Amino acid sequence: MNNLEKKKILNFLLKNSEQFSFSEIKQAEIFKKNKTFRYLEDKEISVSIISYFFEENLENLLSQKDKIKAIKSITLKIKTLLQYQLQNDFEKKQFLKKVFLFLTTEKKFSQMLDYFFKASSMMWDIAGDTSDDINYYTKRIILSSVYSNIFIKIMSCSGYDKKDIVKDIDNSLDKVRKFNDLKSKFNLSNILSGLKNFDFISKEKGRGF
Repeated sequence: MNNLEKKKILNFLLKNSEQFSFSEIKQAEIFKKNKTFRYLEDKEISVSIISYFFEENLENLLSQKDKIKAIKSITLKIKTLLQYQLQNDFEKKQFLKKVFLFLTTEKKFSQMLDYFFKASSMMWDIAGDTSDDINYYTKRIILSSVYSNIFIKIMSCSGYDKKDIVKDIDNSLDKVRKFNDLKSKFNLSNILSGLKNFDFISKEKGRGF
């Protein structure tokens, strides 16, 4: 499948998210009228479309770069990007539930985790992060956790409302800030020097958000 075909199929599935199953995707109306996909397996088509969907999401996220240039605070930039992405996820909730279920059933959930990390890494890059040490990974892992936790909440809570997204982002980022404030109060070198039976090497701690 070329990207034009994938885009056409994806748009159809997004508009008809109640009327198909990834495990039997060839039963969707768009495939019944097209003999091109006759020899492709359901699983092969589904994996390809889901991968394309994730790629499209990342491209759309990157398109926000110019829109947040006027924002001075990096934390506020991250919040704005998180809000943009999670609101998009909310609007595609039924489709994403099926993505989530399919990847879990096919034991390909690592693809979902990879997407969370890539999206979080892109948010930091767009926000202007220049970390090049362990802090680079720390920031992205923490943001990936924040993003995935709210994402799962959107998918699993029937009463979850779009307006709850901002509140959950604020609460999550506040917890991260409190953790970093607490972390900065401890002198890691002094703590490690007390563990004389172990050969630890003290390293400078980088801040997250």
